[in-house]
Amino acid sequence: MTGANINFDHDESLKSPFSRVYLCPKMEQIISCAMGLKYPIDVNVLKKAFSDSVMINHPRFCSLMVRNRFGEHWRKTHVNIDDHFIIIHPNTRATATESGHVEDDVEAAVNAYLADMAVSTPLSNDKPLWEVHVLMGLNCIVLRVHHALGDGASLMSMLVACFGKKKDDSVAEKRENGGVKKGHEERKWKEGGVWGVVKSVWLTVVYAIKFLGRLLWVKDETSVISGGDGVELWPRKLETVKFQLQDFKFIKEAIPNATINDVLLGVISSGLSKYLNLNSPKALLHGLQLTALLVVNLRKNSGLQDLSEFMRPNTWYGSSSWGNKTGLILQPVHCCQDLHPLDHVRRMKAIMDQKKQSYEAHIPYIALKVFAS
Repeated sequence: MTGANINFDHDESLKSPFSRVYLCPKMEQIISCAMGLKYPIDVNVLKKAFSDSVMINHPRFCSLMVRNRFGEHWRKTHVNIDDHFIIIHPNTRATATESGHVEDDVEAAVNAYLADMAVSTPLSNDKPLWEVHVLMGLNCIVLRVHHALGDGASLMSMLVACFGKKKDDSVAEKRENGGVKKGHEERKWKEGGVWGVVKSVWLTVVYAIKFLGRLLWVKDETSVISGGDGVELWPRKLETVKFQLQDFKFIKEAIPNATINDVLLGVISSGLSKYLNLNSPKALLHGLQLTALLVVNLRKNSGLQDLSEFMRPNTWYGSSSWGNKTGLILQPVHCCQDLHPLDHVRRMKAIMDQKKQSYEAHIPYIALKVFAS
């Protein structure tokens, strides 16, 4: 799919405050997207697909990050597709075939590769900040993109535009009729009347104070899963687990107005409680609270959008939806003994309902935009 029908404003290629943070050496963030393929990979065909895609014409993906006496900014450059492809020849496929566990062993090998890249594997500033790693023996490609180029929602829209399914007219009609999933910030002012507004403001103030306290002095209690000194330099290990979506739906239906995300948070809370109960039973005698950091999409339409919609100017935040339009939520995870798994879901749902009624997710975004500009 080409970008012939999508217009980009190259004036938008200037770096945002969030991009500036992600480019700091101590805060550098790189997104790794692993995609498994059914058939063996033809590298030349893959390069041609990327070369002909809208991705190459996007201002973020064809610009260098330049640092000079005027600061940091993007500068458009020519993209040599060969510079962005790294071919890897692991021998895990043959080993996995002999063991009889091809799928599990291949997945473990991909996870190990991703974990290795997570430590001290920066992207070169001599080219646009993205790479494609081709794992030949594993029928897998890993797209590595610097977080300064955009967030997960932006990159998903890019991938769908480049290699996704054909546009469905029914989906387009739903978008035109307002069928796109709305962000919760638009709904909560309409629910609860005046009391709803008062509650929203109150919760926002409370969570803002808690966020400030977390930045200054508040810390989680030390536990067996706490990292030690220099934890950021320790070797990484990545594990994946599969859940049946239908199982999540059954649990969701057992709790009124619950969401799939509520169920997932409940599963995490229950799993951590069981792990801590096995490895540190005394820690759960009076309960233990851990804190998770959740990333929230702040766009007006929180569902997956067409790339043209992301690049359309005059949207709520800034001149387009492309970029890092995300906020942060501090999510307490209560670990305790002998709590029914459904009660974990109920507890997480109650917390998330209050979070959604507040503007906590917007606080870090606005603060960073004000102080980092």
